Amino acid sequence: MTAPLLSIEDLRISFGTRTSDVRAVDGVDLEIFPGEVLGLVGESGSGKSVTARSIMRLVPMPPGKHVSGRILFHGDDLATLPERAMEDLRGSRIAMIFQDPMTFLNPLFTAGEQVSEAIRRHQGLNRAAARAETIRLFREVGIPSPEMRYAAYPHQLSGGLRQRVMIAMALSSRPELLIADEPTTALDVTIQAQILALLRDLQAEYGMSILLITHDLGVVAEMCDRAAVMYAGRIVEQAPIETLFDDPQHPYSLGLMNAMPRPDLPHLAPQPIDGSPPDMAHPPPGCPFHPRCPYREPVCAEHVPLMRAVAQGHGAACHFAGVKRFEPVASAFSTAARP
Repeated sequence: MTAPLLSIEDLRISFGTRTSDVRAVDGVDLEIFPGEVLGLVGESGSGKSVTARSIMRLVPMPPGKHVSGRILFHGDDLATLPERAMEDLRGSRIAMIFQDPMTFLNPLFTAGEQVSEAIRRHQGLNRAAARAETIRLFREVGIPSPEMRYAAYPHQLSGGLRQRVMIAMALSSRPELLIADEPTTALDVTIQAQILALLRDLQAEYGMSILLITHDLGVVAEMCDRAAVMYAGRIVEQAPIETLFDDPQHPYSLGLMNAMPRPDLPHLAPQPIDGSPPDMAHPPPGCPFHPRCPYREPVCAEHVPLMRAVAQGHGAACHFAGVKRFEPVASAFSTAARP
């Protein structure tokens, strides 16, 4: 079997408050293999972005606190890597796209200057060569009139063009791993589809791995090879895409599927998940999902379920995984119904 490109082992990240610590990431184990697209899906506040930023060492410490765990990239633990070595790796071998590019693009410099700076930092090119490479990248990611856009400031670009600038910057050093943190959330539906198609084409061309973070199961179905479902700082289910959508083994995964609108089945109204995510400063005992779970039993409030293998490559952290049948509404997102 191919060795994973990135392995996260028992990652625990907390944030200190005046009264207690909040468990943002609570024992995450995750693997990303070369050339695959892994979707990390869950509600807002489930710990997806903190997990991603931990890989890049972008969680501010304090108030964040790395409680435990290793993040292995080619065998090197990124959690303990010297800062200078991490700076060399960040943006070159591992790159990240954020959901709001306006927050991460400097308003005082043109789009082209910012991408050129990244190229000069990681590839050692001179100013003229970096400019030429930036224009080539702008053309590759579908930015029209790239020479003109090179001189445009971020506020002069649309949201879709700003996101393409971020993609060009991320790809400037041909990274082995691209982390895309909800890259289409702030865009309208048409532009979302264009950005996702661009990422899919570039992944095939470059052969890089992608960690795609989203709350949209439709995006996961279209883009990913495997998916990991996250709830309350934990991975509650992992499976290949077809297996996850056709045979979910955790009630939370089922709840996410049933909450999605089905344009192909307009008579089926989305079914929201009852209740709210837990307060991670005071998490519930037992399974963190049990207060919202329609399948709960007394054991769910007493013991935290461990990840258990249901089939090859398919695991779920549920006491009844492989025992109870969790049926999606009208086989929601079945293999036949997905794009």
